[in-house]
Amino acid sequence: MLRINLLPVRKIKQQFIAKQQIKIFGITVVSLLAVLILYTLILFSTATTLHDENQKLEAKKQQLAKILKEIEELEKNKELIEKQTAIVEKLKKTSALSAYVLNEVANITPNERMWLTSLDQSGSTMKLDGMALDNQTVAEYMQQLENSKYISGVTLTSSALANYAGRNLKKFSLSCTVGMGEEKTEQTVEETAAKK
Repeated sequence: MLRINLLPVRKIKQQFIAKQQIKIFGITVVSLLAVLILYTLILFSTATTLHDENQKLEAKKQQLAKILKEIEELEKNKELIEKQTAIVEKLKKTSALSAYVLNEVANITPNERMWLTSLDQSGSTMKLDGMALDNQTVAEYMQQLENSKYISGVTLTSSALANYAGRNLKKFSLSCTVGMGEEKTEQTVEETAAKK
């Protein structure tokens, strides 16, 4: 009878299985390492990209900060220009108002019964000094000034008898307020100022 020793076959089989398991374990470890390395590379690439984007955003932020500063300076300049424009417009209106007031005073003043010796306008206050034939002429003149759309609040500040060229005349001083009447629009004032 023939005897076969199966021990070496089992041993060989166990060694083969062990080698297969070691191979599978090694392949798994290598695969896992490869995946980890690949994942690390992806994270590193993402971090590098984010860093680059961050630097670009910082550069853009600095550019925008310069632009924002320029905008703020332009806004300050705009406010200054608007203030200066408002002052110029006010001066135009004031000069136009002065022209209207002088024209009104010249038209109202009765040359044959009275004359003005001085006219002083400071802001919205005007002072008139003059000579008249009598009190009635001064009173009528004050009423006509009061009826003007540019002059209001006419008050007699002084009145005295004065000898002029051998005649007794009334020397008077008036004070009043000048301003735009409601009937006159700002557009008309601006048009008159533009014509000058």
